[in-house]
Amino acid sequence: MNLRVEIARLGLKLIFHSKYRFVITYEDFDRKRKEPFFLISNHASLNDPLYVGMNIKHYPYPVASNILYTHPVMKFALNHIVKSIPKRKGQSDIQTIRLILNAFQKDKRGIMIFPEGNSSFFGEQTPTDYMATAKIVKKISHDLVMAKIDGGFFSSPRWGVKRRRPQFHIHYYTLHKKEELDQMSLEAIAKSIEEAIRYNDYEWNRDKHIKYKSSKKAVGLEQYIYACPKCEQLQTIQTHKNDVLCTSCGRLAHFNDYHYLEGLPFDNLIKWDQIQKDLLKKQPLQRTFESSGFFYLIDLIKGKRVSLGKVSISLNQKQMILTNTTIQKPFDVEKIYGLTLTQKNVLSFDYDKESYMIKINDPMLFMDRIKMLKGDL
Repeated sequence: MNLRVEIARLGLKLIFHSKYRFVITYEDFDRKRKEPFFLISNHASLNDPLYVGMNIKHYPYPVASNILYTHPVMKFALNHIVKSIPKRKGQSDIQTIRLILNAFQKDKRGIMIFPEGNSSFFGEQTPTDYMATAKIVKKISHDLVMAKIDGGFFSSPRWGVKRRRPQFHIHYYTLHKKEELDQMSLEAIAKSIEEAIRYNDYEWNRDKHIKYKSSKKAVGLEQYIYACPKCEQLQTIQTHKNDVLCTSCGRLAHFNDYHYLEGLPFDNLIKWDQIQKDLLKKQPLQRTFESSGFFYLIDLIKGKRVSLGKVSISLNQKQMILTNTTIQKPFDVEKIYGLTLTQKNVLSFDYDKESYMIKINDPMLFMDRIKMLKGDL
C-alpha cells in the first residue's frame, strides 16, 4: 500500500475518532489479514464506507455510486487517495462486475459493498433484493465478512446534522467461509445476507439506553417527513432545534436524548414514514406538488456535472416540469427510470439516454410520489 494512501487513511481516522466514539469489535476476523475477502455491511449513515474501511489494514475496495465521481473533490479522492469501483445506484452494471472480479483476481484485494445501495432514511434497513449480491458472492467464492453497524443512524441521520461525539458501533465477523459458500444455494446465501443486514436503531437502543446529544436533532427532517399525522396535510412540516412542527397544528413532537419522539402516539420515524406514505396514496391523482432546487445534467462517462441553474419544480400526474428564466424541461413520469435519492437531498435519474440530478427541497415527497405514479410504491 503506497505512502499517500496510508497518510490519507491515518488522517481520516484521526478526524473521525475526534468526532465519534467508535466501539469496534471483531469476531473470527483478523483486521490485518492479507487474503482477499468480500465485505458487506448495513448502511446506517452516509459515510459508512469510510468508517468501516478505516479499521482494516488492507482495505477492501469500496463500490461507490458513480454520481460521486461527478463531484471534483470526491472524484479525486476516489481515484487518487483510495481505489474504488463505480456503480450506478438502482441499476445493474456489467462493467462494475468486471471491476469487482479484477480486484480479486488481478489486484488480490477484497471488495466492500453495501447491498442496500442507499443509507437508511429513518433508522432501519432499506428494502432491497439481495439476490444480486448473493450471485456475485457465489461467483467470487471468497470468505464473506459482515460489518454490522448499530447506532450509526442515531449518530448522524442522513437528513440531519451529526450528534455531539456520538457512539457508533461496528462489529466485524465472518458470516460464511469460502467452503460454506461453495455448498450453499443462491437462495440460502441471499437469505443469510438479508438476515445479517437487518437492523433497527430504535429497537437496538431500547436495550442500550445510549444518549445521542444535540440541540438540533430535528433540523433537516422536513426534507424527508412531509405529512402531518394529526391534520393529515402534506408539505406542512417544519423543524426547530429538537422539535418537529406543523404549520397548521403547531408543535407535533420532540426528540429526547435517546432519539425517540415524544408527543405522538408513536415514538419513531419508521412508523411516521409508513403513515405519510399511506396519506400520499390517498391524495387525488390530479394534485400537483411544487418545490424548488438546482438542476444538473450529468455526464457519467467523463465524470462531470453541468449546472442548469435554480429551477421551480412541479409534479402532476403525468409530468415533472422544471422551469427557470432560460429553460422549461418536462419529464414524462412513465419515462423516468433509475430514480434514486443520493446523499441528503439529491434525486438522480435517467431519461431519454441522459442522466440528471436535482438538489431538491422536498426529495422524499417527490421520490415517493413518482414511484407511486409509476406503481412502484
